[in-house]
Amino acid sequence: MEQSGPRQDFESVALNELEVLYRVAQRLTMNATDAEDLVGSTFLNAARAWSGFDGRHARSWLIKILRNEWSQVLRKRGVRNETSFENVAEPSDDGFWKRVEVRLDSETVLAALDGLTEDYRLPIVLCDVEEMEYSEAAEALDLTAATLRTRLFRGRKMLQAKLASLRPEGR
Repeated sequence: MEQSGPRQDFESVALNELEVLYRVAQRLTMNATDAEDLVGSTFLNAARAWSGFDGRHARSWLIKILRNEWSQVLRKRGVRNETSFENVAEPSDDGFWKRVEVRLDSETVLAALDGLTEDYRLPIVLCDVEEMEYSEAAEALDLTAATLRTRLFRGRKMLQAKLASLRPEGR
């Protein structure tokens, strides 16, 4: 959300971005309870920092806070996110959607998306699900535009491979 005109108050921005932040938090944490807690702590920290916010790209700013909060939670839990490229198959784009033999519904796609590591899941969630501009998503994820595009490309390939491997029951 790009700020235009007079600066909005925190409450209106928070209410406007609540659903997006919760969806991103769910894809990030993979757990509804953690997602709720994460959004709550994000809003608490954002409210405290509101006076220093320049009013531009509120969604990116809030997502950046959300990711930082999640990183702190993982650090406290002693969990470390790692990405492995060992078994990554990159299917050809040629006729991909024609080869997918299952009827794709949102639950199937989201389940496949949830199987990706955070490094690839979040760029897809922000750009393809939440329809953020690449520049805004890159800012939210603290990535360069080139790194975001690379992760989108690889993540989409991994997602395609997961979806292509699905077979209708009984076949």
